[in-house]
Amino acid sequence: MKKIFYLLGIALSIMVLTSCNDDIPQPGEKLTGNTVIVYMGAENSLQSFSYNDLYEMKMGAEDIPQDCQVVVYRDAELKPAIYHITRKGTTIWKEYENDMDSADPATMKSVLKDIVKGFPSQKYSLVLWSHGSGWIDETRNSRAIIVDNENNSTSNKGNWLKIGELAGILASMPHMEYIFFDACYMQSVEVASHLYNYASYIIGSPTEIPGEGAPYHLIMKALCQANPQNIIEGYASAYRTGNGVLLSAISCADFPYFCTETAKYIPAAFPKDDMPKTYGIQIYAPAYGTSNSTQTAMPVPYDMSSAMHRALSEEDFAAWETAWKNTVLYPTWADSWDSMYDPYTHGDFHCTMQDENLYGGISMNIPNVKYDAKGWNREFQRTPWYDMTGWEQTGW
Repeated sequence: MKKIFYLLGIALSIMVLTSCNDDIPQPGEKLTGNTVIVYMGAENSLQSFSYNDLYEMKMGAEDIPQDCQVVVYRDAELKPAIYHITRKGTTIWKEYENDMDSADPATMKSVLKDIVKGFPSQKYSLVLWSHGSGWIDETRNSRAIIVDNENNSTSNKGNWLKIGELAGILASMPHMEYIFFDACYMQSVEVASHLYNYASYIIGSPTEIPGEGAPYHLIMKALCQANPQNIIEGYASAYRTGNGVLLSAISCADFPYFCTETAKYIPAAFPKDDMPKTYGIQIYAPAYGTSNSTQTAMPVPYDMSSAMHRALSEEDFAAWETAWKNTVLYPTWADSWDSMYDPYTHGDFHCTMQDENLYGGISMNIPNVKYDAKGWNREFQRTPWYDMTGWEQTGW
């Protein structure tokens, strides 16, 4: 686990302004390398962790290549600000006068455009840092990525940015080398189907991640070099003892082919009137609507490899698995991982590895009649994944 730093010392160290130096990137100077944009939506229960991660970025700044830089937008309990981090130090590039709703699409779009304009670069990468809950997008109480309580407190009650809204924002931005979700539950095929056009890789976890999140002091070089394998391995290295983390990278160039191959099997494998049994498939949140579960916030994320193995013949699974291995890269696994859901109440199927040989590193939704009341089946029909993989033919 990453070390928790004293917040006052962290705040003071981050606020120090460094002098200009001709051999480091300056705002407005176009880079030939990569600008890593970190968008920290921390006006919620993750406030203190945002201090820690900013300090880790400062600690790891010496690993930033000369032609690269890290630009961090942080919104927590103070006025939102944008930090410019290079190998020579950290400066505050911009401090906003008023609080902002960082989960509002207009805010995110404006901030990202400010950064792209103020820090021209040949390449860009994006880290999205906050709470996350996956692909849910349309219903009134739905969630996706980033929650902002709009009162500078640690409450998690507030507005959420929906995944469809995020896709709309990214459509107006430069192509990203990667989109890295330092947030829970975002590595799903439904999320990827919204975003694959806007990045070369999508990096994230199919389940929950610890509050400490990524060890930025260990992965700064990998972030700047846009190396997904080293990002994942560096992240996982901080959690070698105790509970670990599950991560993978999706190759966006290969994702359409992956969808085409998956579409060969979905209609016959998941017919509405004869669905495969789901008990025993690796899950990443407790089962929904059972006697031992109070999990009502989201559809159950099923490990895709485990689910497809259950639904397909051995021959068909072997054929499908080839497409999966070409698309879902560098999956890292652990025997167990942290969860907000108490194993005593919910069991531990959602936070322990059931079968490492079937672990896929990416989740998928399996429709359920119990989801009708929540509107989740209807929302699932609105995902690009639904259309790309033949779910309409299943009757769902």
